[in-house]
Amino acid sequence: MNISSIEAIPLKIPFTHGGPSIAWAGRDWQFLEIVLVRVETDCGLVGWGEAFSYNCQKAVMAMIENSAPPVLVGKAVSDREQIMHELQVGMHLWGRYGISMFAISGIDIALWDLAAKAANQSLGQMLGRHKKVLPAYASLLKYRDPEVVAEQTAHAIEKGYGLIKLHEAAPEPVKAAREIAGNTVPIMLDVNCAWSISEAKQVVPQLIDCNLHWLEEPVWPPENFAALGTLRAEYGIPIAAGENMCTHWQFDSMFGGDAVDFAQPSVTKVGGITEFLKVIELCRKRKISVAPHSPYFGPGFLATAQLISAMDEDVPFERFYMTPEASLFGTAVDPVNGNLQVPDGPGLGLDPDPHVIQEYRLSN
Repeated sequence: MNISSIEAIPLKIPFTHGGPSIAWAGRDWQFLEIVLVRVETDCGLVGWGEAFSYNCQKAVMAMIENSAPPVLVGKAVSDREQIMHELQVGMHLWGRYGISMFAISGIDIALWDLAAKAANQSLGQMLGRHKKVLPAYASLLKYRDPEVVAEQTAHAIEKGYGLIKLHEAAPEPVKAAREIAGNTVPIMLDVNCAWSISEAKQVVPQLIDCNLHWLEEPVWPPENFAALGTLRAEYGIPIAAGENMCTHWQFDSMFGGDAVDFAQPSVTKVGGITEFLKVIELCRKRKISVAPHSPYFGPGFLATAQLISAMDEDVPFERFYMTPEASLFGTAVDPVNGNLQVPDGPGLGLDPDPHVIQEYRLSN
């Protein structure tokens, strides 16, 4: 079974999130910008992937459609690992990480989808699935307003979520969430690299009473592993990081600094399923917990669920706490009482809805 074509499909799906508008990189973030990767074989089988593309859609598409096809077309799907190696070597001239690896991630996910479909198994089953249902945590967006954070925390708990993640940089919204959640609901805080190390040392002591399950990406730059290790040691607070890392090599560098308790590979960024699995192996050797990053609603969502389903460890699934106007996979992206059912169809479990693709597809 050989690869006959590859296509990048851009989608733009509006969403609501229960709070004020979100300014991100100078833009008002109101749409999910998704790049689907469609890989077709000479026997007509189609695999689907997703490349991370929020605020960088055109650049990611260019890498997929202009740089990848000469390596891909004509190759056997079963040669997936060699293909990934050739793509990383061939595309490193344009950046070893970032946009290049986002594109490679989407391609890799599509090839794994094809491999599992050819085996007539779900990806999780092919990897040795242990779990059919995953606990999910509500990953709230950044609201800044303590009242809104409290409202959204209460709303998520009412919907059955047993874990809450915040995206805030000030202590007041975190304290508001803790007051609503009580002492039993774990709360995680993602700072998105907003603090310098000196700022972190001013704010973190104010958060000790919030009993954070983990503190995520607290300092800039994210590769300042020494600073992460310092915070971890001085305050005894669990540290999580890795959503912006690409390949297992970057994770290995972070682990060498004794910087984190939770590693957060993002399957649409790290290099796809191939690199994700290598990160898991590193984590097991180092006895570091895995907490995958998954704020997306395309095939990356399903790939993450399938990967977690095959892990022995108890790992929660990150569900971005927003409501897209349309879903590529129907209600499969919606946890029930805080639990996510892992689709058990061949490949990633489900194919994206062609009607949603048609309605929300952007013209190139």
